Amino acid sequence: MAWNNQQNGDGKGPWGQKPGDGKGPWGSGGPGGGGEDPIDVDEMMRNLQNRFGGIFGKGGGKGKGGGRLGGFGIGVFLILAALFWVAMPGSGWYVAEADEEGVILRFGAYTRTEPPGFHLKLPVPFERVLKPKVTVAHQIDIGVVSANSRRAASADSLMLTGDENIVELGFSVFWQIKEAPDYLFNVEDPETTLKAVAESSMREIVGKNKLQDIITERRGQIEEEARENIQKIMDEYGAGMQVTQVQIARSQAPGQVNDAFRDVVNAAQDKEGTINKAIAYRNDKVPKARGDAQRLVQEAEAYREARVAEAKGEAERFSLVYKEYRLAPEVTRQRMYLETMEKVLEKSDKILLDPDGSGGVVPYLPLNELTRKGKGQ
Repeated sequence: MAWNNQQNGDGKGPWGQKPGDGKGPWGSGGPGGGGEDPIDVDEMMRNLQNRFGGIFGKGGGKGKGGGRLGGFGIGVFLILAALFWVAMPGSGWYVAEADEEGVILRFGAYTRTEPPGFHLKLPVPFERVLKPKVTVAHQIDIGVVSANSRRAASADSLMLTGDENIVELGFSVFWQIKEAPDYLFNVEDPETTLKAVAESSMREIVGKNKLQDIITERRGQIEEEARENIQKIMDEYGAGMQVTQVQIARSQAPGQVNDAFRDVVNAAQDKEGTINKAIAYRNDKVPKARGDAQRLVQEAEAYREARVAEAKGEAERFSLVYKEYRLAPEVTRQRMYLETMEKVLEKSDKILLDPDGSGGVVPYLPLNELTRKGKGQ
């Protein structure tokens, strides 16, 4: 043994004692004490080699038959080991769930992407598979206030607006895996990168808008603009991520000035309400006034046309009467007198007396009463 061949040649072991002096490496005849002989490691290794060598065709059997039996055992062992190696789940085959894709790496390099289902591949370590969930919706919250982390959330959510105000804004980014290989290999930490890009993009957009617009009327436009900007940057990074939605959870003035700003907002809303009422009143009254004015104009035009037509008719009638008068003055004069008296006496009570009446009869004829009785019957 190598312990017996020291440089000093005195036959002592590595601790300075001879193998046969009744002392072990601890100086008392072995670890268990007493006077037992030390363990011969070379002899123990030879016994193990003789005992298991027959399985692998070395010295275990007698004659040539033992060698053949040992070779057969090696073959069976290797075949069983290979079958177990291939059949072990994840080694020679794998199953990708409905929301997963199989990304195959051959010797650590990307080879292919396979859809959901059962697939075969080379056993480990030649090929191994990664199965990211490509249809699951993920969410990243930025500046969202929680009950346990008020201060940290507020620090993330404070942003400077375009009109040099401070807005406390919290929002969420929803995303999915668009290209599994890009998501796995192009960016070291995709979620951290997405969070940083989202916060930077939102701060840039907020810095271009006024506080009032961010809180009220332009929230939807800001969300869509932020989504497009984030998606553009992540595509430039080749992160393989699809940003589906950006949702603003909270946008308000900081807590220190929130009450004062709320009063300003209420005043602005009251102003808008008053303006809307005035516009509604104007829209109600102005059309009516215009209609009345148009009606008066049309009535005046009709009255003018009627008076003009009547005057023209009177003038024409006078001209005709004048012509007749020139032809027969006396007859025309008598006719005019009779027509005038007819118009004058048309609605007057009329009584006829006959001055030449005789015979004791009262010369009285009540024409009006007779006329009324005739109409009554």
